[in-house]
Amino acid sequence: MRFTKLTAAAAIAVALVAAPPALAQSAEGVAAIVNDHVISTFDVRQRAILLLVSAGMQQTPELMRRASAQALNDLINERLEIEEAAKFHIEITDDQVNRRLADIASQNHLTVDTMAQQLGAAGASIQSLRNQLQANLAWERLMQGMYGSRVRVSENEIRTTQERIAANASRPQYLLSEIFLPAHSEQEFTDMQAGAMHLLEQMQHGAPFPLVARQFSQAPSAATGGDLGWIASTALDPQLQPVAAQLQQGQVSLPIRTQEGVYIIAMRDRREGAAAGATSQVNLKEVTIPRSRQNALERMQRRAAGCADLDRLVAGVDGVNVIDLGQTSEADLSPAMRDRINGVAVGHATAVQQDGDNANFVIVCSRQTGGGGVPTRDEIEQRLRGEELAMLAERYLRNLRREALIITRN
Repeated sequence: MRFTKLTAAAAIAVALVAAPPALAQSAEGVAAIVNDHVISTFDVRQRAILLLVSAGMQQTPELMRRASAQALNDLINERLEIEEAAKFHIEITDDQVNRRLADIASQNHLTVDTMAQQLGAAGASIQSLRNQLQANLAWERLMQGMYGSRVRVSENEIRTTQERIAANASRPQYLLSEIFLPAHSEQEFTDMQAGAMHLLEQMQHGAPFPLVARQFSQAPSAATGGDLGWIASTALDPQLQPVAAQLQQGQVSLPIRTQEGVYIIAMRDRREGAAAGATSQVNLKEVTIPRSRQNALERMQRRAAGCADLDRLVAGVDGVNVIDLGQTSEADLSPAMRDRINGVAVGHATAVQQDGDNANFVIVCSRQTGGGGVPTRDEIEQRLRGEELAMLAERYLRNLRREALIITRN
């Protein structure tokens, strides 16, 4: 049994809301105290089971131990989120939780009752999932209320992202998924490496990568099952690039250590850039001058800042000639010209090159890329806005943890 989980960057609340703290402590023991609220070992065990069931993973002792550590950390964060939402009088109704629960059941081709029965058979209560969703909804509303209207994505940010995607369109492209486990100390790196190996073992036994990513990855992509979409090889972390280059379609990497933590990446597909589906329309201008005046051309090349400024740039320079090459598909350019402008950002110039009695450089006036999985302007804006909102939410949560009284018990 596997469940797809609807979740944001932070997700969950406590499970024993109906039981008095004293009863929970006597029956199960105390796992942590957050300010004046007790998180019981029952809460942690319920959440750990829910994590494993949702990821389609077996409840082995080792995986339960690791899932319990994550569950406790999540429950601490989520208790802080619930308390903060309450300060702003944010209340989530049963109807709202029911609708979110119905969405999850529908995505898994189940009814809510059937899902509750299957969770119960695995040892997890549907109430634990309801509490998770309640906290998720409260935190989403709080973050949207605080930052939703303040997050602005400028046209310059969108244009810069579009230009970067366009510049990378002719380079190797990977359709990747990721699992990211953050680490800061050597002990954390050791723990995350071991944890990543256990996740790999479970995936080798049939646990789907997207479900494992949803439950265990700490990257923003966890909400979409680790999906990174199509990404240029050069846009990857330098430590991931050589691994991705060796992966074939359908393969999953071993754990990869980077400066930020440990990654597992899955190669879902690969292509050779623009020739494999993405179409780039480029507008180019060529600036030429006799070879005897190449030094003057090189000075212009260094100062070039887009085609709009080109007339001023060449004004008064003897022997210079500007040729408008017009707009054309990058695939229709000669191989030599494609290589020459490969990686050159919009508004920038290629290196100076000699051609017979003349020397020249080419300026990329514009580049528009579409098709082949390349995101639209609206998709880019939505992604940038989501990343900014997630960053603000993470910072807010870090501040809550720093100011809270948190006691954990082994």
